[in-house]
Amino acid sequence: MRREICILVPLLLLLPPVCGQVSRLRPTFEHHQMIVTWTQAQSYCREHHTDLVTIRKETENVHGWIGLYRENTNSDWKWSRGDEIATYFPWAKCVTFRSIYCQEWNTMFLDHPKDGKNCAFKYGSRREWYSDRCDIGHTFMCYEENLVLVKENKTWEDALMHCRTLEAVDQSKPATDYQNHRYDLATLLTVDDLTFAQETAQEAPHEVWTGLRYLAGQWVWVGGEPGPPKNINSCPTQRFCGILRKNGSLDIRDCMQKRFFLCYKKPSS
Repeated sequence: MRREICILVPLLLLLPPVCGQVSRLRPTFEHHQMIVTWTQAQSYCREHHTDLVTIRKETENVHGWIGLYRENTNSDWKWSRGDEIATYFPWAKCVTFRSIYCQEWNTMFLDHPKDGKNCAFKYGSRREWYSDRCDIGHTFMCYEENLVLVKENKTWEDALMHCRTLEAVDQSKPATDYQNHRYDLATLLTVDDLTFAQETAQEAPHEVWTGLRYLAGQWVWVGGEPGPPKNINSCPTQRFCGILRKNGSLDIRDCMQKRFFLCYKKPSS
């Protein structure tokens, strides 16, 4: 018991006061009007945002370069973020019932992807995707990833430290300095937070750690917000932490168990 107290009391002292902030966990998008090559767009997005946009289902209002690319005509299509192999391809095609319409169009808009054109872009008003040479100029779409599923099995304490080392607020100082971490274990304050976290957790083999911890006789999130008043089992000891099940419910586990975990980008103050 003494060992638990030595670990938990310093953690409690690092929690800032409850400030009532509501997190935004779904990704946010920003269209940039600059005309640049795909590689230039990727560099800009990685410097100022998370990356070029990744699209896993039909998305409206995406315009310009997206994060889809391939090394050459015979290579797999990948997403810029993590070189994830792509599986969703609504390429622009010329189909039979549109044959007259297709013949009237310039062929650059039809039958994609084309050989030698290894980067993808999209027109905001259209559903289809198009391929182009990567050295051609287009506007581009960046996105901010506000919730990250880390696919590593760690204890709750190790997961907490992993999230807090992802990115520093002040880049001239270590992210581990007091309150200098931009990411933390996920705080789920709203119904939409819980819904999106559940969607993200489907890629895990089992339940995932959240930023919920039993401290000083109550459940609290690592950001200092009070824990959920219901939808979680009570806990009489200090060694339990909160997990999110893949069905969307919160539950408790011994903090020393190892799980995948959710990190979230804290709202800017």
